[in-house]
Amino acid sequence: MAFSLPLILALLAQAPDSTPPPDPAPAASPLVVEGDLKSLCEKLPEEEPGPWSGSAALSFMLLAGNSKSLALTANGLAEYRTKVWVATFKADGVLESAASAEEDDGDVDVVAEALVASVRGERRFTPLLGVYALVYGKTDHLASVELRLDGEVGIAFTLLERDTPDGEEQLLRLDVGLHYSNEARFQYFEDEQDLPDVDLLAPGGRLTFYYPFNERLKFTQYLEVFPNILGDSRFVADSTTKFSTYITHRLALSTNLLVQLDTAPAAGKAVADVALTLGAEFEF
Repeated sequence: MAFSLPLILALLAQAPDSTPPPDPAPAASPLVVEGDLKSLCEKLPEEEPGPWSGSAALSFMLLAGNSKSLALTANGLAEYRTKVWVATFKADGVLESAASAEEDDGDVDVVAEALVASVRGERRFTPLLGVYALVYGKTDHLASVELRLDGEVGIAFTLLERDTPDGEEQLLRLDVGLHYSNEARFQYFEDEQDLPDVDLLAPGGRLTFYYPFNERLKFTQYLEVFPNILGDSRFVADSTTKFSTYITHRLALSTNLLVQLDTAPAAGKAVADVALTLGAEFEF
């Protein structure tokens, strides 16, 4: 019995501890690697553009020396677009003044003055088909147009409308409708005098084509034709061709070729007008 107590203590010292050891601390989660971060960013939803978009352009020419001349051309466009409604607002203006350096009085004559404004609204029933209404106002002193008011209603066919991988939009739209205009004429230069008003009723055709070749170069073509069916024979057509070369995402240099045709113009006026302009354009 003398050896029983030490023996018991030795056995207890070698026996396993009945209390389980604490669980090891969880390992820290690894940091997100660069590839995973890029993948997460790509999955984030992109911010959808708002319904409003537009652009504004300005060009001018200044001459000094034997003659003094200043020509200013400005145009702007704003568009509201949803899946159902499309509203387009356009304005174009031209102002040109000139004077001879030999004139001592410093008088400056306005030799060109024109302003065009239009509003077009469209209600879409399908991505392809819709109806539209258009109102239009114009004054052009060189062409002896005091005020021309136009109205048009018809059917709009959107033949192409899609986004490119660069985030740009391709558009091809055809309008077919009935067009009416009343043109009040006045001779502004030489002997000022009133001229007879002219009415036009015509089936209208209008083509709008927008095509970006890449993110830097974009092409726009606008064409409208009106063959008169009311009264005397008359054919009116307008064409605007534009190339835009973008310096930044919003700022571009634009080249515009404008051709206007009227087979029955005011007395003494040319049948066709052609204008070529180079200017700067800002897109918003």
